[in-house]
Amino acid sequence: MGLKQKLLGVLERTYEEEQALVANLSDEERSAIGTYEQWSAKDLMAHIAAWKEKRAQSTAATSRGEPAPVERDYEEVNAEIFEANQDRSWDEVLAYLQRAYDSLVESLKTVPEANLVRAETSAKQQGRPLWRTIAGTGCTHPMLHLAEHHIGSGQADRGVRLAEETSDMLLQLDGSPSWRGLVQYNLACLYAISGQQEIAIGQLREALRLNPDLTEWSKEDPDLLSIREHPDYRGVYSD
Repeated sequence: MGLKQKLLGVLERTYEEEQALVANLSDEERSAIGTYEQWSAKDLMAHIAAWKEKRAQSTAATSRGEPAPVERDYEEVNAEIFEANQDRSWDEVLAYLQRAYDSLVESLKTVPEANLVRAETSAKQQGRPLWRTIAGTGCTHPMLHLAEHHIGSGQADRGVRLAEETSDMLLQLDGSPSWRGLVQYNLACLYAISGQQEIAIGQLREALRLNPDLTEWSKEDPDLLSIREHPDYRGVYSD
């Protein structure tokens, strides 16, 4: 199976998990009104949809040989997404999520297989291949949010299991140390968020060994806050 087909499978699996989360929401979770500081489940789905839509637009532009849309500060964009979607109904948000998924899939299908491994030139992408940015927006980003939602809803086991399954799936896309390190780093963050400190530290140590470029960010990443006072944490950087 080629990279494109694997990537399409990853996008489909992610969309299925998004639908599963929505289907299992309680009445209270469905009716919750979120704030920008504390998103509701509906806000989260709109957020995921908006970023997939943006990635679809960027991928389609790349396929046409056009410049990708200008990248802006993530926090600024997130605030705009929240404001634009907070008053939408669930039906509107779910239709948006479907359209965004369909658009991302269709844009990926237009990209020649060889182009997926070419490095993107934008400053934020730092020479990463196109397939990684698609996997990041279409799978890693939403799956981490879904896992965090489960953990925050008192379903830590479900959240961690989803993060582990996502890691296994993403590792099938590429065997390079940098990619394996990034995937393990994200898993370390979920272990930290779920309170599994020792496991998180072990995963972080291995992730930084594989991908040292993540080291400086790891020292300030808020997702790792819970392990910074652990006795073994400093050893991650002194080994």
